[in-house]
Amino acid sequence: MIYMRLILLFFFGVFIGLYCNAQIENDSLPKPIKPPTEIQFQNYFYEGLKQKGIENYSKAIDAFVKCAELFPERAVIFYELGDLYFKTKSYRRSESNLKRAIDLEANNFWFKEKLYHLYVDQNNYNKAIEIVKLLVYKDKDYEEDLVNLYASAGRYDEAISQIEIMDIRYGYDQQRDQTRLEIYKRTKNQKEHIMFLRNRLKASPENAQNFLNLIYALSQYNLKNEAFSTAKLFLKNHPKSHIAHVALYKFYLDVKDYDNAISSMKIVTSSNVLEPHLKVKVLSDFMRFVQKNPEYKEVLLQVHPAESLDSSSRSNLEWAQYFQEQNKLDKALEFYEKVAAETPENLTVIKTVAQLYLQTKQYDQAVDFTTDQLELFPTQLELYLVYGTSQMALHQWNQALEMLEIGLDYIFEDNTITMQYYYLLAELYKKQNNIKKAKAFSNKAKAISLK
Repeated sequence: MIYMRLILLFFFGVFIGLYCNAQIENDSLPKPIKPPTEIQFQNYFYEGLKQKGIENYSKAIDAFVKCAELFPERAVIFYELGDLYFKTKSYRRSESNLKRAIDLEANNFWFKEKLYHLYVDQNNYNKAIEIVKLLVYKDKDYEEDLVNLYASAGRYDEAISQIEIMDIRYGYDQQRDQTRLEIYKRTKNQKEHIMFLRNRLKASPENAQNFLNLIYALSQYNLKNEAFSTAKLFLKNHPKSHIAHVALYKFYLDVKDYDNAISSMKIVTSSNVLEPHLKVKVLSDFMRFVQKNPEYKEVLLQVHPAESLDSSSRSNLEWAQYFQEQNKLDKALEFYEKVAAETPENLTVIKTVAQLYLQTKQYDQAVDFTTDQLELFPTQLELYLVYGTSQMALHQWNQALEMLEIGLDYIFEDNTITMQYYYLLAELYKKQNNIKKAKAFSNKAKAISLK
């Protein structure tokens, strides 16, 4: 009996020992270690930047929200969230996050600039004004923005005050002058505007721009007599000035003082100091004047503009017409080609280009050009005529006849173009000794001429 108890105690001891050993082993296994908060933050932050970079904005926002939960005192997190909400048009959330960033880091320029752009994007001018005031120390452009924001918000007195501050600080500026003019127009404060410009002119009559500004403003207010008088005073104070004649030319035309108008026009167009666009404007005006007053056509033919005028990229059609009037066909063609490239659907220009190729004896170019255009405009007899005449000059009679016979399907009435078409066919058939057809088309042409 004692023996049996010893055996039981032995097995009980072994069991207890094994259990304890197993428990010790289990207790000694390492527990999972949670990464430090800073490492978690960095992982989420870089994940947010990565997702933002590939424009996966929702995932980027999730990552930065987790960053904010870890470190709610770090301003850059709220800046990134503000930027992301801005990109996704969640304007309220963007505003609140950007404001939080600024509260945490009040001296950060970029946080304020982002909030400024947010307000501008929403046309929230008054809020944008308050923010841009905090940015003006950084760059002059923000001062210009402040002027425009005041004007857009209808705070005109403050806009004028800001313009005056900038005029004193940086000198006068054409864009600010234009803004001032627009404000005076909106507020119908014509008197104050003109007074300002007169005072500026009185203080610095040696500055030609002061004359020009006053002349322009008076013209805008339709005070033509005062503008004309100021232009004359301009020339008196600056007798060698070419730009004075830019203003005077138009006034002379208006009062029908054509001799002085022509004199001023010639000074402008032959000037080598004026900007090309000014010369183009004056010459274009004079060309329109000649169209209404053809007795002055000879004057236009005498105009020899400066070289710098030819290189102007403005008003290609007007230049083309000008050189065509002067019978400078190569130069006219150069500009008409530009117009044709700009307006490929303009049939009048296309026909003119085709005719000029013919008149300048550029027969190969005429053939290529009319072939291309006839694919787009297959009913235009004038293009067939240019093609046929050019091929005839190149002794390509078969090609000319082949195309002209196609064009016969598009003759719908008897007119001068049809008559020329028949005469051309008659000439081509003569070249091929087809006297019967040549005579038939010649008779058709004569019948039209007798009508």
